[in-house]
Amino acid sequence: MDTTTILEMSQLSNFQKGKRITILGAGIAGLVAAYELERMGHEVDIMEASPRIGGRIWTHRFGNEPDAPYAELGAMRIPSAHQHTLHYVHKLGLSDKLCKFVTVFEEQNAFMNIQGKIFRMKDAPRILQERYQGIFTDSRYSEKTRLFAAWLKTIVDTISPGNLRESLEQDLQSHLMDELERLDLEPYFSEDGENIDLQSFIKDNPGFRARCSKAVDMFLSDILVETSHDLLQLKGGMDQLIQRLVQSIKAPIKCNQQIVAIRVHEDYTEIDWLENGQRYTRRCDYVLCTIPFSILRKMELSGFDDRKLDSIQNTIYCPATKVAFHTKEAFWQQQGINGGASFSGDGVRQTYYPSVNFNPNSGSVMLASYTIGDDADRLGNMSEEQRHSYVKNVVSQVHPELQSSDMVTNVASIAWGNYKWSDGGCTVHWKDDMSDEANYSINYLEAARPQNTLFFAGEHCSRYPAWLQGSIESALEAIYDIVSSKPALITATKYSLKNETEKSLQQLTTSKA
Repeated sequence: MDTTTILEMSQLSNFQKGKRITILGAGIAGLVAAYELERMGHEVDIMEASPRIGGRIWTHRFGNEPDAPYAELGAMRIPSAHQHTLHYVHKLGLSDKLCKFVTVFEEQNAFMNIQGKIFRMKDAPRILQERYQGIFTDSRYSEKTRLFAAWLKTIVDTISPGNLRESLEQDLQSHLMDELERLDLEPYFSEDGENIDLQSFIKDNPGFRARCSKAVDMFLSDILVETSHDLLQLKGGMDQLIQRLVQSIKAPIKCNQQIVAIRVHEDYTEIDWLENGQRYTRRCDYVLCTIPFSILRKMELSGFDDRKLDSIQNTIYCPATKVAFHTKEAFWQQQGINGGASFSGDGVRQTYYPSVNFNPNSGSVMLASYTIGDDADRLGNMSEEQRHSYVKNVVSQVHPELQSSDMVTNVASIAWGNYKWSDGGCTVHWKDDMSDEANYSINYLEAARPQNTLFFAGEHCSRYPAWLQGSIESALEAIYDIVSSKPALITATKYSLKNETEKSLQQLTTSKA
């Protein structure tokens, strides 16, 4: 269902205006749903468990000034193909804020730290030949095959969690080198022969992905997006999208209301929540639940069918941890770095530099560490003080300027895997053990399937896990279902009349015979 079709649902809602919908969660999915439902003439209530609005869009500002430097602790980029997200960027008057997001491997002056050896991205081909001796000394394979494999390994090592790095290593050793050797790799190297175009290679050679282990194959989809050259961002912070939605919604958004129980009945849904130490109950005509399943599974649930409970229990969440440094100056610019990311070493993984300029009088910001999976767990399980100190020490191997006594003026971090209101960074399609794919693959259609008058939305209910696009698309789909839904009593009556009519016709036919 495309955006235009969904956003013209006012005609559909004409025959049943005035529905009242309780929305659980004030992240992007809940806010988009509230915005559209109100436009159609429906009444909404928005309940948020945490003290803040925005969910996993979280722009941290180092200062109160309008132009204070900021870091994205949550969502930070928008692929240009994500039209649902861009629709709201344009509709909410933020088009002039869109600008390019310079991503990993785009800035050739960025650094790589591989086992203590530090070098620029542009020098990677020479260093890779020294680093991956096993690949480059195997004379069965051409130089192009060995170099391509080394680049592929480097890309995966930079972005992916440990289990997937190991899976690719096993794939290369067992059969992928042979697969690369039989392919024409020349078109995918840059003119100087020192970089590869992974985007075009994967697009032109689907058989290569088919020969990867399932986990690596699924993760390659994420890598292709993360390394694409058409990523966008909102200059001034991604939370501007949240702020504009909040300004456009009439209903109050109530924070600190923690949902603890959901009971599904035939034609209504009951919710229990905690507020100021008291437990309350509400009977709701319709409920749209955007709460992550990692949190929902901890609640008291009744009236859910077994398939739904299984989906809630088995949806997989990946941890993510971010650490941002507020620095006295953008010292990396003196080294020719203007955006992009360095690979700062094990445990820290990616270090992103801003591709927007801040007021130089206010300093600058680097996203010193962005990790997922096992790396994120290790950082997330540290105390904040330990985490910040560890990241500073590791990144200082690449940027010794950080050890200057006044260079780092402030630090902010979030461990989404341990964050009380999400218990995970995002849902994923891959898992440490993919031997039983049916049990580990996300069935987003099942996640999104309603239970009577209880509906679901969020990135876990979409084709685009971990992206704003997924949250928004699932919200629009849920809106369509809610607006077109008929009260259970009416539906039951119609069903009963239909049965009686069919019986009468059958009797009439029998008597005539």
